[in-house]
Amino acid sequence: MANVVNLPVLIAIQQLVASSTHIVARSVALTVPATTVVFYRGVFSVCTYALWIFMLRRHHHIERPHRADWWRLALLGLVNMPLNQYLFVAGLSRTTAPNAALAFALSPVFVLALASVLLRERLRFQAMLGIALAVIGAIVVAFGHGASLEHGETLGNLMELAASCAWSFYTVWGRPFVQRYGAVPTTAIGMVWGLVLFLPLVALTPGGLVPPQALSLRQWGEIAYLGIITSGIGWALWYALLRRMEASQLAVFNNLQPVMTVLLSWLIFGELPPLAFWVGGTIAIAGVILTQRS
Repeated sequence: MANVVNLPVLIAIQQLVASSTHIVARSVALTVPATTVVFYRGVFSVCTYALWIFMLRRHHHIERPHRADWWRLALLGLVNMPLNQYLFVAGLSRTTAPNAALAFALSPVFVLALASVLLRERLRFQAMLGIALAVIGAIVVAFGHGASLEHGETLGNLMELAASCAWSFYTVWGRPFVQRYGAVPTTAIGMVWGLVLFLPLVALTPGGLVPPQALSLRQWGEIAYLGIITSGIGWALWYALLRRMEASQLAVFNNLQPVMTVLLSWLIFGELPPLAFWVGGTIAIAGVILTQRS
């Protein structure tokens, strides 16, 4: 799916999709319960991957997962939807998009620690220095764009931080399966398991599932974007890239999300970036470049 020539293009597309997710998810999270958003998003995602797998099987052999891997893939699904996606959407109703971007800018730190333990990736000084610079740059950009640590947003910020930790585990835990089975099949299995394991939360949450006819066309459009574009394309691209790169090298690109979120706000809403954006963005990009050269 990815080769050396188009890796930078795929990284740019994946990060653009991920950055837009903060804006779209924030919009729908303010008006629709998180359980409803995540459930319908999951349905869109599973349908997207079903179509994708059907098309792939016409041209490529897809290896069936080994029996011993099923519980590990189930854990991947648990981290995917009931933890990462639910905490991310639910947290956005209690905090801001810049704060969410800030939480996910810390994911390279979590990935670096997990990868050193679970994948035995070597901790190189230059890589650690690059990640530190990228995180600092992302923090500067996020705070310059409105991120804050106000008391009223504490719960939402903690939920976003937990979602970031879950995403980091999803990245590290999934890498061996991506190399064994491929990006699309691994992501597809994770989505199916995630939706199945999310059903009990939907059933136990009073008013957790809004009837389809009660949602507006805009809300359906936003949920479809999250399910088809973010989960259906963005997540598969992430795993495709993970097949070619070490987890810590790929995760540092998340530090560009606050930068790209500000750029999207500039293009969509005409919000002129403050000085902190240019300073922090430069630091973040320098950190990413340093990490890739390690």
